[in-house]
Amino acid sequence: MRIKEWQKIALVVVLTLFVGVLFYTTLFRVTTEVSLDVKPGSFLQLNLSGEIPERVVENPIAEVIGGLPNISIQDIVLNIHKAKRDKNISGILLHLGPLGIGWGKLDEIRNALQSFHAAGKKIYTYLEMAGDAEYYLASVSDTITTIPTAIFMVNGLVSEPLFMKGTLQKLGIEADFVAHGKYKNAPDIFTRESMSDAQREVLNAILDEYYQRLVDTLSVSRGLSRTETQSILDKGLLNGREALAMGLVDTLMYFNELKTHLTGKDDSKRRILGFKQYRKVQPEGTDISTSDALAIVYGVGSIVIGGEKPYEYDNLITSEGMANSIRKAAENKRVKAIILRIDSPGGSGVASDVIWKEVVKAREKKPIIVSISDLAASGGYYISMAADTIVAHPGSIVGSIGVFAGKFAMGKFYNKIGMNTEKLQRGRNADFFLTSQPFTPEQRKILRHHIMTFYEDFLQKVAQGRHMSVEEVDKIAQGRIWSGKQGYQNGLVDVLGDFNTAVRIAKEMANLPVDKPVPLLIYPRIKSFWERLLLEGFQNFATQPVFPLSSLPEPLQNMVKAIPYFQTGEPLFLPPFIVDIN
Repeated sequence: MRIKEWQKIALVVVLTLFVGVLFYTTLFRVTTEVSLDVKPGSFLQLNLSGEIPERVVENPIAEVIGGLPNISIQDIVLNIHKAKRDKNISGILLHLGPLGIGWGKLDEIRNALQSFHAAGKKIYTYLEMAGDAEYYLASVSDTITTIPTAIFMVNGLVSEPLFMKGTLQKLGIEADFVAHGKYKNAPDIFTRESMSDAQREVLNAILDEYYQRLVDTLSVSRGLSRTETQSILDKGLLNGREALAMGLVDTLMYFNELKTHLTGKDDSKRRILGFKQYRKVQPEGTDISTSDALAIVYGVGSIVIGGEKPYEYDNLITSEGMANSIRKAAENKRVKAIILRIDSPGGSGVASDVIWKEVVKAREKKPIIVSISDLAASGGYYISMAADTIVAHPGSIVGSIGVFAGKFAMGKFYNKIGMNTEKLQRGRNADFFLTSQPFTPEQRKILRHHIMTFYEDFLQKVAQGRHMSVEEVDKIAQGRIWSGKQGYQNGLVDVLGDFNTAVRIAKEMANLPVDKPVPLLIYPRIKSFWERLLLEGFQNFATQPVFPLSSLPEPLQNMVKAIPYFQTGEPLFLPPFIVDIN
C-alpha cells in the first residue's frame, strides 16, 4: 500500500516533534544539572520498589512517556555512602514498595544502610505493604512507620517449584534430557510431576538457613526473642494496627505526616532531597589524586555465544563481549586489579569456557576478584572460579557444578495438530537433534558421554581454581546449589561480603591505599542514548521494548532472553531450578 503525500508529511511532523521533545528533555536535564546546595539537617529520600538492576541503560523515551528512570544497585549504595559522609545529611527517609530482588542485593543495600546508621545518622522507613524481603530491609531503621490499613505479610519463607510433565504429555510433547549430577535436575520442571528427593534436600537446606537468618536479624533489630519473632511470623497476615501491637512498627503515620514530622512545618532550613536530586551532589573527600584504577567488568544475565551488542544492552553475557572486556581491562596499564561483578544463572557451556579462559589469562597479569550479587550458579560460577578471590553475600546462590543437554520431542504434538514430517537421512545419527522424535538408545549413550566430558572438565577447572582435589570438588558438585554462607564453608567462596569488600580486597592486592579513592573503569561502557540513536538508527532503537519481559521474574527474564542464542545440542550450565524464595 502506497503512503499518500499528506501521510508522509504528517509522519515527518510527528517524528520531528518527537525527536525535538527528546532533544529538549535531554538538553534541559544537562543544563539544569548544577551543584545542589544541601542544607544542614537535610534528609535523603530513597524510594525502592520492583527490580533493581546491576546496571541501567539511559532511555529518555521511557522518561518522556512517563516511565520512571531506573536506578542501579551501585547507584543506591554509592549515594548512601555519600550521604553517610555528608555533614549536611542527618538521616534517610526510606519509602519501600514491593521489591523484586534476591537476598544478595537485599544484603548489599542493608549493609550500606547499616554503615550509614553506624555513623550516628537516623533511618526512618515508611511501609504500606511489606513481605519478608521488604521488612528485612526496613528492620535496619531507627523508626518504622505505617498506616492502619497497611498489609504485612511477614510470615516466613516458601518455595514452590513448578512441574510441567503432565501438561506436556497432554500436548504430546516429550522432554528428552540427559543430566549428570545427583542434584542437576534443571530439566525436572519438564520431566517430573513432583519434587525429587535431591531437590527437596537442597531447598530445605536453603530455606532453613535463610529462615534462621531472617529470624535472627529481626529479633536483634526489634529487640525480640527468637520465640517472639517466630510467633509473629506464624500469624501469617497483619494490618498496620496489629503490626504496631506486635512490635513490628513504631508508630502509625501517613507518608506526608512523616515528612512534616521530620522537617517541621517550616521547610526553609531542613529539606528532604529526592534521590534524583542528591545523585548530582559531588561527594566529599573523593578527590582522586592517582591515575591508577580498578576495572569493573560486569557479568549480568544468562551466558550465550555471541558478540558485543547483546552484552552491552540486553542483560546477556556473551562469550565475545565479556571476554573482550576482560582482555581490554587486562591490557589497560592504568588498571591494577579487575573486579568481576557477577549476577548470572549460567547458560552455554562453550561460552562459559571462552570467558573462563580469558579470566585465567588476565590473572597472569593482575589480580582478579569476583563480587557475586544474587547469583553465580553453574555457568555463572564457571566464569568466576579462576579468580584470586571470590566474595559473596551469605544469601547469594553459588555452585551448581553440573551439566545437562537434551531436546523436546514434538512428534506426537505434530500429530495432534494435523502436521506431518518426513525424514530423508544420510548417516546413522544425522537425526540426532530432530524435534520430531526422541533420542535413540545409542544417541542417549553418545549424549551422556558428551556431557560427562564437560562435567569432568568442569571439575578439573574448579579444582585448579579453588586449590582442591577433583574428589573434593565432586563431593560438593553434582549440580548442587549452595548459599553464599554454605559456599564459604565448603570452599567455593573465599570471603563473605559485598561489593565494597571486593573493592577493598582489590586495592590490597594491587598495593593501592585502601583509605583513598581510586577511579573505577567500567566494562563494557554503555553508550549514551544519543550515541545509540546515531549509530543504530532511530528505527532499530525505537522497536526495542521499553520494559521487555517485565512481567516475568528477573531470573526467568534472563533465561528467556537467552533461548534464541542457545545452539542445538549445546551442553548447558544452568542451575537445577529457579530459586524463588519469598
